[in-house]
Amino acid sequence: MKPSPTIFYQFALSHYCEKVRWALDYKGVSYEVVNFIPGPHIFQARRLAPKTSVPILMNDGEVIQDSTKIIDHLERKYPKRPLNPAREDLKKEALELEEYFDEEVGVHLRRLMYFYVLEDRRLASSLLLQNAPGYGRSLYRVLFPILRKMMKRAMKIYPEPTRRSEQRLTEALDRLGKQVSKDPFLVGGQFSRADLAAASLLAPLCTPAEHDFDWPALETMPEPLQAFRRAHEHGPAFDWVLKVYKQFRR
Repeated sequence: MKPSPTIFYQFALSHYCEKVRWALDYKGVSYEVVNFIPGPHIFQARRLAPKTSVPILMNDGEVIQDSTKIIDHLERKYPKRPLNPAREDLKKEALELEEYFDEEVGVHLRRLMYFYVLEDRRLASSLLLQNAPGYGRSLYRVLFPILRKMMKRAMKIYPEPTRRSEQRLTEALDRLGKQVSKDPFLVGGQFSRADLAAASLLAPLCTPAEHDFDWPALETMPEPLQAFRRAHEHGPAFDWVLKVYKQFRR
């Protein structure tokens, strides 16, 4: 019986989706990509999985939602080129760091970027709809004001939470910079899911060339985001992300 294809449902911009794409590519798993349109995607996602979020992976008939759970699944099913350290104590450390970067980088960088990007419909549409079905632009001409309100409410994209997110993200960059100044790998002296998580979740800030996304020119981004990048682009964490992408994201 012919195995069913592996299908990955995503937004091209999402750093959580990049986290999974990287794991799939690192392990050499062949897969098809289906790009959703942010907003209307909730109806498609609910037909596949319990929640409306991406990433979603369909692998041999099994549906897995959430980037960490997907990597757990890939580790079990495709043990070659492991992302979990072999030692249990190091595996636990890698999982804890992955969770830290999910919450302290992934959530806060997303809020910081959207706080400014969502104010420019043209810029937001070009980012959110990259590689999505072509009819998305027609939909956004009508639905974007509604989508913007939905996103702000769902992700608490308001001035005070955004101010706190900028602070938390700065603290995470400082912590990462201190760690990678001592050792180029976060756990056990080798590339692991902790490194993959940290680098992929920081990709929208660092815009590595090895990433599939067609990043806009920095000068076209809102000035506060340009300023935040300039404040960190010469730091050890920023440099580390670019090196990890160059070495391991092929």
